[in-house]
Formats: sequence, structure tokens, C-alpha cells
Amino acid sequence: MKLTFWGVRGSIPTPEPYAIGIGGNTSCVSVQVDDHVVIFDAGTGLRNLGQYLEDKDRRQWKGSILLSHYHWDHIQGLPFFDPAYREQNRFHIYGKTKHGNRIEDILAEQMESPFFPVDMDSLEGLVTFEPVEEDKSLSITPEVKVLTVGLNHPNGAIGYRLEHPAGSVSYICDHEHPAEGLDPAVVDFVRNTTVLIHDSQYMPLEKKGSKSGWGHSSWEEAVLTAKQANVNRLFLYHHDPSRTDSELLALLSDAKKIFSRVEIATESQQYEILKGAIHPSKP
Repeated sequence: MKLTFWGVRGSIPTPEPYAIGIGGNTSCVSVQVDDHVVIFDAGTGLRNLGQYLEDKDRRQWKGSILLSHYHWDHIQGLPFFDPAYREQNRFHIYGKTKHGNRIEDILAEQMESPFFPVDMDSLEGLVTFEPVEEDKSLSITPEVKVLTVGLNHPNGAIGYRLEHPAGSVSYICDHEHPAEGLDPAVVDFVRNTTVLIHDSQYMPLEKKGSKSGWGHSSWEEAVLTAKQANVNRLFLYHHDPSRTDSELLALLSDAKKIFSRVEIATESQQYEILKGAIHPSKP
């Protein structure tokens, strides 16, 4: 399996000099398994993933897009995902229905006039829209199984765990742990996973103060979750748009004092997952 980070920021794209090293696109991570690509979230990083796929010598891609929720920073890349405009491709979108509204109707709203020049009908490579619920399992391919867990975020969100014979990837994005400690359901859900990608938008004092109730974790909570759940590798993710590269690297130094197997999720980083371990990979 090949894991790639395409967007690592939260809330809003950050095309600023202070963010150019770690990256300014919003949430998007891919896990490529043979000719099938599993995509966590469709933030602005999805555009770069689409360009990467189109540059590959393939006539057809099959894939699954797993949406944690529908806030703008998690769906705005979809209208710019080039493979979705080719009917030869076969992408299935998974997400939670909201207030009786179908997934395709929710996503179509951002492409309606006067907000966008073309509508959802142009995305002929999106073939199905599959509703998912919390605490369920999905069979994406014969070898890829996906589990779900409910997250604490305004309007709700879903976390995912991808299971494959080569290893597992857990994606916990936009989640607020309780003020009194870690969320035990999330800790159990990610236990012993090969890779944990965890929301770490806030500093501990921000999470306890003015940002309480905004639906995100502190980097310290992400690290403590990884340590308690005995994960193989943690990637701090969904970086605050105001956080500079230098601040994130300083934060990483503090995080490693608690849990040594932690990294800062960085745009364009690629890794191979094999036999329950993760290794850096060349693009």
C-alpha cells in the first residue's frame, strides 16, 4: 500500500510563505492498493491527487472517496478532481446522510449556479454515492475492509479505519476529545493500527480555552491517543491555518518527548505500508 498526503491543513487553504514547507492545501489523503485508490476526504488537496492520477499511464482508475463530513475544507476539491470528469473512471463516494438529504444532493449544492460554472452531472466518473453509518464496516475491495466510528464535531463526523493484509490506516479528523480526558471509543478504534492520522489543530491551551467546543483536538491529545492505543506511527494532521512551519516543527519536538513515533503530516509525503510497518517512499 502507498500512503500519500495531498492536503494537511484545516479550515481554509493557506497559500502563505510561512506554510509552504509543510503545505497549505486542506484535508486529503490517499492509500493506493494496486489499481484501487482509497481517498480520505476531498479538500483542496484532492486537485493535486487528481493531477497525479491523470499523469499516470492508466486509462481507467477505480477508487473510493471516504468523506468524514461536509464542511468546506473537506469537500472543496471535488469540483477540481480531474479524474471525476472522465466516464472511464469509477469512483464511489461514501459519507453520512444529513437531515434526510442524499450525499449527492449535499455535494451538488457547492456546484450549483451561481457558485460554480458546471454542475455535478459533469462528474461522470463518480458512479455511486453510498451512505455510511457509525460503527459499521464496508468492503471496498476483496482485500480492503473499512470500519467506521462516530466523532465529536459540530454537525457530526465519521472516522475511518482501513484494514488490509499489508497493514491498517486510521483517519481521525475533526474530533474533539472530552475535557476530562481521551475519548475511549476512539482509543479503542485505533488500537494497534499501523498508521494513525489524527486531528491536532490546536495547542493544549487553545483547546481548553477559546477553541473549546469547536470540534478539534490538541496535538497533545493526538499524541496521548497514539501512546495509549499503541499505534505504530502517528501523523499530526489538520494543522491550524495560522500555524507556521517553524511552529509545527517546534511542536513536533515537544510531541516526541511523549511519543517518539510521531511525525508532522506534510504535503506530498509518500510512504509504503508493508507487513504492518511504514517506510518512506520516493514519489
